[in-house]
Amino acid sequence: MSVPFRGLSAHDRAAAAGKRIDDALDKLSVDDISEVWAESGADKGVIIRTGNLVLFALLTGDVEGGDRAAVEQEGRRAADVLRDIVKERSEARRPMELLTDIAFAVLATLVLVVLCWLLVRLNRVVQRRLIAITEARMRLDIAGFDLRPVVWVSLRRLVALVHLLLVVLVFYLWLSYVLRQFPYSRPWGAQLGLYLIDLALQMMGGLVEQLPNLLTLFVIFFITRGIVRLISAWFHAVEKGTVQVGWLDPPTASITRKLVSVLIGLFALVVAYPYIPGAGSDAFKGVSVFVGLMLSLGSAGIVNQLMSGLVVLYSRAVRVGDFVHVGDHEGTVREMGALSIKLITRTHEEVIIPNAVLSSTPMRNLTRQLQEGGLLLTTAVTIGYDTPWRQVEGLLELAASRTAGLLREPRPFVLQTALSDYYVEYLLNVGTLHPSVYKQTLSDLHQNIQDAFNEFGVQIMSPHFRRNPDEKVWVPTEHWYDPPARGSATSVPPKASDGSKGSASPAADSGPPT
Repeated sequence: MSVPFRGLSAHDRAAAAGKRIDDALDKLSVDDISEVWAESGADKGVIIRTGNLVLFALLTGDVEGGDRAAVEQEGRRAADVLRDIVKERSEARRPMELLTDIAFAVLATLVLVVLCWLLVRLNRVVQRRLIAITEARMRLDIAGFDLRPVVWVSLRRLVALVHLLLVVLVFYLWLSYVLRQFPYSRPWGAQLGLYLIDLALQMMGGLVEQLPNLLTLFVIFFITRGIVRLISAWFHAVEKGTVQVGWLDPPTASITRKLVSVLIGLFALVVAYPYIPGAGSDAFKGVSVFVGLMLSLGSAGIVNQLMSGLVVLYSRAVRVGDFVHVGDHEGTVREMGALSIKLITRTHEEVIIPNAVLSSTPMRNLTRQLQEGGLLLTTAVTIGYDTPWRQVEGLLELAASRTAGLLREPRPFVLQTALSDYYVEYLLNVGTLHPSVYKQTLSDLHQNIQDAFNEFGVQIMSPHFRRNPDEKVWVPTEHWYDPPARGSATSVPPKASDGSKGSASPAADSGPPT
């Protein structure tokens, strides 16, 4: 602070002192600057002068407290600052000293490059050494678990972090040293050095204060990891069939293990939260609120997928290896995740179906009932009324017996699903244990149906007529059991006298023949 002096305000005093210093700056010498205590009546203070020229004065009112010791201390500090300015100004005007400063800066830069190269080489050597030690010498088996991968990853990351910190420290020291070599940047270099020292002291003090919390975090981490390892081992045993429980089957164990591990990790995070360094600071609370807001806004879809996945998983509607049909896609389930399932189609395409779609879309599982009679395949043909239905059924059964991949028990059977105006609709039902290739099986069956009907002279068509034919379209009783129909002539019903029974009269002018 400054006080008025003999009619001059504090601002006028400072401006006059600055003008005097600027006028005498080129003539000032470090040795000529001195500070003396002076008293004149009620005015007391320290005078900073060069020779007989008074540059400025510090009065008792300018210094907080106003005692002589405080004023003299501030006077010495002000004189030292002025001496440093004069010294650096003089040094900046000497070319040889400036060249010397540049040479030292270049030398420091070369040292920086060499140190960084050595640190990189040292990091590689230490990494290789750690790999050798971890793989060959360390034996860390706890409850049957090999902890060497965990130790290796932790040590590798720790060494990488130390390497990064050393590089940053070397660069920081280089920058501080280079800035201190030149007069005009010397205050910045000094400030960097002081900042580094203060930061190191603060970090050491904070580390000492946080040691109990860090120890607690390490204990929570290792306990949580041990519990997760033990639970994962049990679920792995269930997945492999080594351990059998009634409420959990092997296909469900994998995803259940992941869900339980996540829940344990979240619980451990909640317990460890108060012990995290800086957890009570306003910045940490702000970050926590921000992260919570982001999760609440962006996790609605994820939660929907997770809940849908749980419904699909624990309802046991589908398992890995099942052949399913969902929407426009059908294929073999190769993987079931918490968010989606993966199908491999007949054309070797990989289809990802979200669990939300799976739970809201009707799904046909072609594999689940294989142990109860196999998958039932159906195919329909329409044959005119002039062909005996017993012969048609026999031909369809013959085609089924010729098709590979179909079950012989239960036997294939035929249903007459409709007596249409122009033809009878026959539905052939056959069983198979190979749903993943059912389309190929149906293709083979269709080929055999065509061959069988061609062999016995039966035309696969649905006759439509523009007018009534000259003769009635009916099947004589002697042809009811034409080969390969089952039965014998003795079981043929009596022949109709005029052929009117069992005949069909197609509608007239109903369209062109097909």
